[in-house]
Amino acid sequence: MEKIRYWVDKCILLVTCTLTVFLVAGAIWQVFTRFVLQNPSVFTEEVLRFSFIWVGLLGASYAFGVKEHIALTFLMSKWKHKKDKQAAEIIIEVTVLLFMIIVFIIGGSQLMLETMSQTSPVLGLPMGYVYAALPLSGLLTVYYTVTNRLMARKEAARRRHAA
Repeated sequence: MEKIRYWVDKCILLVTCTLTVFLVAGAIWQVFTRFVLQNPSVFTEEVLRFSFIWVGLLGASYAFGVKEHIALTFLMSKWKHKKDKQAAEIIIEVTVLLFMIIVFIIGGSQLMLETMSQTSPVLGLPMGYVYAALPLSGLLTVYYTVTNRLMARKEAARRRHAA
């Protein structure tokens, strides 16, 4: 499980880092063509918008996976007792699971399939490819939630046996 988790993390980081570098380069290119060449690049804005969607959603999934998501750190810091923190963590995980399954995976998949015949104005890219970030992000967040819970149980069992 940990080996798979390692590779999932690495793939997400590779994609998001690559897209972030691409976003910076594309923004610089957009500014250069607009102000220096006086002929703004037509496709750059659309490519950057779509890339930003993917970076944001994949990055949010990864942040949730490493427990650095804002909801976790904010809520977890409010409770002092270990049992309260554990209960809050379970409530957060169940809420996130339900939201991800209903909105991101089911709703995102429907949106993706319904928009495959629609194309973006400049690139002519099927919009379903852009919206595919929703179900993918939902699946990754569900994966992270389940593996985080399994790893926490494994760690707790190891601590009990060591004591």
